Amino acid sequence: SSLRSSHGRAASRPLSLLLSDSQRLCFGTNHRDQPKIRAALGASSTLSFSTAATDDDGEEPAFSLAKRNGVRNVAIVAHVDHGKTTLVDELLRYSEGTGGDRLMDCGDLEKERGITITSKVTRIDLPDGKIINVVDTPGHADFAGEVDRILGMVDGVCLIVDASEGPMAQTKYVLSRALKLGKQPICVLNKVDRPDAKTRLESGETESELLDLFDALEATDEQMDYMTLYASGREGWTVESIDQALEGDNSKGTVKSLMDAIWDRIPEPTVHVHDDGDEDLSSKSQPLETFQDDKFSMAATTVGFDQYLGRTCTGRIYSGSVGVGDAVRLLPRDGSEKQGREAQAMLSTTSGLFITKGIDRVEFAGGQRAVAGDIVTVTGVPDGMAVGDTITGRDDAVPQPILTPPLAPPTLSMDFGPNTGPLAGQEQRGTILTSSKVRERLIKETDNNVTISVVKSETDADKCTVFGRGELQLGILVEQMRRENFELLITPPRILTKKCPDTGKTLEPFEEVTIDVDKEYSGEVINGLTGTRKGILMEMTDNPADGKTRMVFEAPSRRSEEH
Repeated sequence: SSLRSSHGRAASRPLSLLLSDSQRLCFGTNHRDQPKIRAALGASSTLSFSTAATDDDGEEPAFSLAKRNGVRNVAIVAHVDHGKTTLVDELLRYSEGTGGDRLMDCGDLEKERGITITSKVTRIDLPDGKIINVVDTPGHADFAGEVDRILGMVDGVCLIVDASEGPMAQTKYVLSRALKLGKQPICVLNKVDRPDAKTRLESGETESELLDLFDALEATDEQMDYMTLYASGREGWTVESIDQALEGDNSKGTVKSLMDAIWDRIPEPTVHVHDDGDEDLSSKSQPLETFQDDKFSMAATTVGFDQYLGRTCTGRIYSGSVGVGDAVRLLPRDGSEKQGREAQAMLSTTSGLFITKGIDRVEFAGGQRAVAGDIVTVTGVPDGMAVGDTITGRDDAVPQPILTPPLAPPTLSMDFGPNTGPLAGQEQRGTILTSSKVRERLIKETDNNVTISVVKSETDADKCTVFGRGELQLGILVEQMRRENFELLITPPRILTKKCPDTGKTLEPFEEVTIDVDKEYSGEVINGLTGTRKGILMEMTDNPADGKTRMVFEAPSRRSEEH
């Protein structure tokens, strides 16, 4: 009751700490706020920050804005299993002839579990030199940090909604983040070939729910004027007319209408111009040649390491251009200045420039330079580069790092340590056993996993406490480390709570739970979730077509034994 007495219902923010807006911001990566974070989490001073958030200090930007023509950058966002990856496959198949069955889910765990864990960008080259950069994002709430950081480098989103289910919990989350950042949406009602989807479309129920969601999230008039397409990702077609979608004779269709909608409705990328002279570049979009000689800046969305090419960085170029052999410097996301050897370590020379076609990394067109608005992978960047940092020219640097969107705070924590239990040594592949190696691997994870943070345990010097967004995210990390031959001892997940400064009451994370069940079992489900789990039934609807009942609950994330 204390949870709602101070905050009321917040269904559009599933699986997040219920904090005021100002309290939520203290979890960003503005390092001046680190003492607040440590105090809030009760953590030691060794906290490793990984989020790509920064706060605007109110300073006037040292650049003007312009639009670059010939490019579109769009993210595909949706609730889990609503068909994002399948539609991306169809876009690739239509444009490049390289689509496959869940081609973008190329990781071992992604293939085994049938889910998207990490965001991936692919480039689609259209006739007349047009370029569309498409980013496939995860649908699970635990990986919402992937969506958060991707939204900073795109100019619009393609929101996929299962026509038979309508908007779900993660639909609300990703749409709220996109609308808040001013992104222009396109809506695709997917799986319209299913019988229950046709019933909801004929009644207008799904579209009405979607419109209500936009209104509840306070979309602007421009965002409310979104385009709606109807699709079957499995059959590989999209259409603009609901009548055509319901006819059921689209077996020979394509996703051309979606490709055209992305090009026509997603805005051109906004670029930073540091030296525009007396010319007004904002009046119309400009060709790439306009920005080639400006100061170079690029924000890191993903970082990695290549044993032949060195440190790699994938992200969007915000100004200027970059090529192979350019001298660059690192601007940390917190704006800190380095001296001596640390300053020297922030300098490097680029060794490669690549784009991604499908899942293959392809060298950028020979001798050419990537220009503001492009999304590329640069190799040979400084070794200390992390997600959210900026690289710029060594001799003609931009004055400040690029601001990136804030991320939601962690909700759960677990302790990781070497296996000292009675089953130690039973794992045949477990060859990495020491606490120092475990800690080193966990801190390395924070380089690219923006919603993971690590501190030393306050109760055991050999253990580390890992903060994350959910059990699935932390479980994926455990499985990855196990496959890397680590032998671990972990504790059950614990929720993170916080005292409300206004009321003094304890605030905790909660989740929106949607359950579809046969009508005769609905009573048992209600008793189970509203009893020991302390959930609240928010919505209950019957579907006469299949005899199912859908129930929507809000329930605390903690387990029943913690109540």
